[in-house]
Amino acid sequence: MARKQDYQSAFDVIGPIMMGPSSSHTAGAVKIGNAARTVLQSEPQKIVIHYYESFASTHKGHGTDLAIIGGSMGFSTFDERIKDAITFAEAQNIDIEIIEETSASLGEHPNCALIKLDGNGRHVEINGISIGGGTIKIKSIHVDGLCILMHHALPILVVDGEANISLINHLINDLIEYEVDINEEIKTINNDKCLLALHLNKALDIDSLSKLREKYKELNFSYIC
Repeated sequence: MARKQDYQSAFDVIGPIMMGPSSSHTAGAVKIGNAARTVLQSEPQKIVIHYYESFASTHKGHGTDLAIIGGSMGFSTFDERIKDAITFAEAQNIDIEIIEETSASLGEHPNCALIKLDGNGRHVEINGISIGGGTIKIKSIHVDGLCILMHHALPILVVDGEANISLINHLINDLIEYEVDINEEIKTINNDKCLLALHLNKALDIDSLSKLREKYKELNFSYIC
């Protein structure tokens, strides 16, 4: 269920400028694809989409396929290329697989998609739900074998790479120094590999993001907004 704090403004309820008939099934779907593409940090070579419940039964008629594939290629909600996203993907030899799941939604919401992307040696999985008005929540993030579970709307800063707890603590201290407004921190560390998601209360200053990337060159920073 959507909560008032999941929406940043009235425009989130009305819905964004977008291609397609439905904010939930197209605009929200684009944003779930955008989230996966942002974390992958490259053009996908393979896109696998698992649909659940409402998405599974209506994705063809509502243009959800075009929306997620376009979003996974980096198209925005108002990009006119969305309507030809499959053609663009085929022209770039991107493998596409769509699976209609019959089990209950992984995201505990009828508008749910699990997107798996491969590209540039990285494997990323994003489980996202579209809660209306083009607003989404991220339910889980997988990057190269590491996984975190969550239930958060945007913005989210995702960090992954080789890091121990000491490095992560230094990073968090720098984020506080840069006045990044962190609502919640979710992380997993295994064999000096880390996956960290930071749910933010407000948008991240791009200058701060640039400073972080310059200081922590061994880490990947993905800002989903």
